Amino acid sequence: MKILLINKFYYLKGGTEKHFFELKDVLEKNGHEVIVLSTQNDKNNFSGKNEYFIPETKMHLSNFLNGLNLFYNFRAIKELKKIIAEHNIDVAHLHNVGHHFSPAIIKFLKKKNIPVVMTVHDYKIVCPNYKLFNQGKTCEKCQGGKFYHCLAGKCVKNSHLASLVLMLESYWAKWKKYYDYVDYFIVPSQFMKMQLMKNGIEKNKIKYLPNFLDEEKLEKNESGEMEKYILFFGRLSQEKGISVLIEAMRYIKNENIKLKIAGDGEELFNLKKQAEKLKLENQVEFLGYQNKEQVKKLIANSQFVVVPSVWYENAPYSVLESFSQAKPVIGSRIGGIEEIIIDGKTGLLFNPGNAKDLAEKINFLWKNPQEIYQMGSETSEFFKEKFGSKKYYQGLEKIYSKLSGSKNIDKKPSKC
Repeated sequence: MKILLINKFYYLKGGTEKHFFELKDVLEKNGHEVIVLSTQNDKNNFSGKNEYFIPETKMHLSNFLNGLNLFYNFRAIKELKKIIAEHNIDVAHLHNVGHHFSPAIIKFLKKKNIPVVMTVHDYKIVCPNYKLFNQGKTCEKCQGGKFYHCLAGKCVKNSHLASLVLMLESYWAKWKKYYDYVDYFIVPSQFMKMQLMKNGIEKNKIKYLPNFLDEEKLEKNESGEMEKYILFFGRLSQEKGISVLIEAMRYIKNENIKLKIAGDGEELFNLKKQAEKLKLENQVEFLGYQNKEQVKKLIANSQFVVVPSVWYENAPYSVLESFSQAKPVIGSRIGGIEEIIIDGKTGLLFNPGNAKDLAEKINFLWKNPQEIYQMGSETSEFFKEKFGSKKYYQGLEKIYSKLSGSKNIDKKPSKC
């Protein structure tokens, strides 16, 4: 089959892009021809044949033309026309398309009789600011299409103007019924499925398919004995709850317990100030940005990983990456996290935002190395059973096959 993959970024910006590249590899390994549509950026992965790009939309409030792209991106439609003319597309598989493509491309694809699948990585369909999170708290006020709450709460960049633009964008997509043209929504968590159903998307159009990592590319990093530290890795932003993790360190009296924080983001300065204020400079180490191999080594050498999010995480790759290295995870009991971490088996859950509860869980695991070892064994088996690429591909095959009618997903790509 010829499969068109669309995502607004073509470099490893976050979990969505990790999934996008993993999916592209798996589809190609199984004999399918993949056509990519994304945006131009100096950070982009090396591009090859069958890859098409439009200019990246720079989101400046003063740029009126970019604002229009949110509602209908003519350049994206023009590029789609070119792709359709050059390739006999069997299925279009969309990922994050908001802002840079606009959901208008969904209706255009359907007009061309191309089946559309969309993997839902964030809450953009139901929440103008993507996160169901505002002013440091989870928020579901826009549920049911009540997007005016975005403007009232200054949910985007704490700005009335930015919030107005994205509120109008959401109302426009709803009025034009763009998302009604999606044949199937793929959700990596049951929590996301529930959110979509709350907002009027039919249950039979939603397919649950957990995220995956390609087990063939995974090798455990055998770099020696575990070191005496716990690890957080990821984007340093407010919703990730790193401040809660640093706060938890003040309740841990054992100075042998060190916390390493790998990543960069807008909260770095505030988090460093917090650690200094709590006199934790000797226990909390900020490593900055780490590449894929460095992160892999950090996970392998840690005692365990902490995912302290205070927002409704969908299906964080940080948990899967830790499991793939046989590491238990202490995570917030929120969103899709509690679907992945089996409390007491593959890790521990704590109440989101509760630093004392988190500290208790950290102390428990640290004092019980046999639990770390046992949970590590469980995570490794759990990962192989549920989050491997073969299992994911089997599920995706069923979805694609339903859309392609008599076409079989396992047949070799057709010629243009």
